[in-house]
Amino acid sequence: MQLFSPKGFERTFGRLPGQAEARAIGVFGVIAGIIMCGLSLYYGFRGETFMGRPLGTDFVEFYTAGKVLNEHDPVRIYDLPFLVQLEYKILPSMPHDQMAMYGNAPYVALLFRPLARLPYVWAYCVWLIFSMAVYLLGLWLLFRDLLPAGARGAAFLLAVSSPMYILETWIGGQVSILGFLAMVVFVLCMRGGRGFLAGLALGCAIYKPSLVAIPTAMLVFGAYWRALAGFVSGTALMGLLSVATVGVQGCLRWLDMLKVFRYLAITEPNLLRTNKYVDLNSFFSMLLGGGSVPRIVATVIGGAAFLYLAWVWWRSRNAPNDARLGLWAATISWAMIINVYVPVYDTIVLVPAIALVANLVVERSETDRWFFRFWLVLLYLIPWLTQSAAEFLRLQLFTILLAGFGYWVLTLRQHKPSGLPVLIDS
Repeated sequence: MQLFSPKGFERTFGRLPGQAEARAIGVFGVIAGIIMCGLSLYYGFRGETFMGRPLGTDFVEFYTAGKVLNEHDPVRIYDLPFLVQLEYKILPSMPHDQMAMYGNAPYVALLFRPLARLPYVWAYCVWLIFSMAVYLLGLWLLFRDLLPAGARGAAFLLAVSSPMYILETWIGGQVSILGFLAMVVFVLCMRGGRGFLAGLALGCAIYKPSLVAIPTAMLVFGAYWRALAGFVSGTALMGLLSVATVGVQGCLRWLDMLKVFRYLAITEPNLLRTNKYVDLNSFFSMLLGGGSVPRIVATVIGGAAFLYLAWVWWRSRNAPNDARLGLWAATISWAMIINVYVPVYDTIVLVPAIALVANLVVERSETDRWFFRFWLVLLYLIPWLTQSAAEFLRLQLFTILLAGFGYWVLTLRQHKPSGLPVLIDS
């Protein structure tokens, strides 16, 4: 008996969870997240920290950027000493050995101008509502198009209760929902053959270049010229909006800020909480320690993975669009690791990739569907454990999982579809 086979695995560990278990786990995850959020708000309104974290955690950097646009020279959103000084005034409970650097594109700060006119705690409450509304909208668009009706309820609960969203993005006050929504639109437009609109959506996520760099490169190798034109158009529009927000000088300072983040990620990773990053650079820096060896290893492995992915796209450039959709799932997965700076909250863009694979395996063999359910279990459970494992074992499990899932999707494309349409056992 082979352990890593459907029958061998189930004989040893039992049957994989089905929809009933997924709903129950999702409900408990949502309840836990709401309780955590409620406690954070309770202590936040009292001006205290909760579990050592100030109210909103990362939200303060975006709120402060909005406040700078409202009351100061807009260029100063990238004046780090000035920004940090304001953050301590706005959020006195923030530990003085911490700082939140605003490193997103200037146009993102426009979202926070109206919020910055409210007191911080109330602005954070409004952001919680906005973040959840955007995320649910993206999930609804995605699952309506890609999942059978019977699987959508469990999928919603699992996606919302994922720690990468409910803890890191939602409670943490991050803006990853913008990249998530852009990736949802990108995937759906690609599936519908609307290449220009897909590229336009991807260009709107240029606020964080690490999110779009690998997918954009694969547009070139896959010969998606309309999508590439859309990406250039979207990037140009966001560039004009950024210039209108902070001027040319402010945009140049943003590029300098990106260099700072790159320096911290590559040269001084110890200054970052590497247990909160999933890219190969952080993975090997944590696993192998400091020095040049981790950078070299990450560069070699990341470069090899990039070339392999590019080669697969190049070989498939003349294939029908439907036959290439699975490649986008692998591309999104590997884009998280073939990188120099990917924090865990950005991994919510993996949800469109998972939905694509779910749609792909509906007409595949029973074995393929079983392995998809197996990966789905891991993709939900490992994020709950990965930061603790990274902190104490110096091993980022989520990076390994993303690499394995992406590779499995690439091999899945070689299998011939067969069998009955079953996504998750009831």
